[in-house]
Amino acid sequence: MNVFVSADMEGITGIADPRDVVKGEFDYDAGRELMVGDVNAAVAGAVAGGAEHVLVNDSHSSMTNLSRCALHDSARLIRGGTKPRSMMQGLTADHDVAFFVGYHGKAGTQKAVLNHTFYPQILVSLRVNDAEVGELGWNAGLAGSLDVPVGLVTGDDATEVEARDELEDVETAVVKDGIDRFTADCLPPEDAREQIRTAAERAVRRVGDEGNEFSQPVPDEPVAIEADWATTNQAARSAGLPSVERISGRTTRVEGDGYADAFDASVAMLRAGGAGRNEWYG
Repeated sequence: MNVFVSADMEGITGIADPRDVVKGEFDYDAGRELMVGDVNAAVAGAVAGGAEHVLVNDSHSSMTNLSRCALHDSARLIRGGTKPRSMMQGLTADHDVAFFVGYHGKAGTQKAVLNHTFYPQILVSLRVNDAEVGELGWNAGLAGSLDVPVGLVTGDDATEVEARDELEDVETAVVKDGIDRFTADCLPPEDAREQIRTAAERAVRRVGDEGNEFSQPVPDEPVAIEADWATTNQAARSAGLPSVERISGRTTRVEGDGYADAFDASVAMLRAGGAGRNEWYG
């Protein structure tokens, strides 16, 4: 049993403010400790459910937030920011299930804690085949194209709603309730991590020896992914890549015969448009 974990930070237990997730800010180190606690709970649950191999991909900002020394001994860690597949680096068709730990609501989601899509200040919207998605839906499309179900999503209450809208059938753990973009009502870490652990164990058992029990939609192919930028210069920078088409002043687009091709092109499109910008402060 092989489990893949994509670990973001904004949806982690106790996280509510940009200063919790930005390197160099006063509360970032505390945020890192909270992050590793949630991830370790997911790994522990996966192992309890029968996982033999767990691969964790650090998926927040610089992607160097998780300490190898603090991470669960049963997991391997992909750490570093130069990843061709960004938040999904390391996922293959050999994985039996994927976990999205510490995820957050897409840009514009009312009351969702730290809601954004990829770049908080400069990316307004992301669409797959004309349907708006957040990071959750964008990444889930790649998993689905590889026939890997997303078995677990953890984050705030708005993220749970988004997960069920996108995936229909998924285990979730709600670690906080959103009040506003920078305010949350947070569970005690011990309670949140027990929810994560038990949900992770359930998810792994559902893809056990009897086969995958999850039934989740996958995007139609061919695939088009579009990005709406906050400014025209960001769209122009993104469209400097040969694979990217600029279809209006602030909108760029990539296409692929399969989801994986479109996803890979969209990673490049987003990175080009956001080059040189700080993730939370512009």
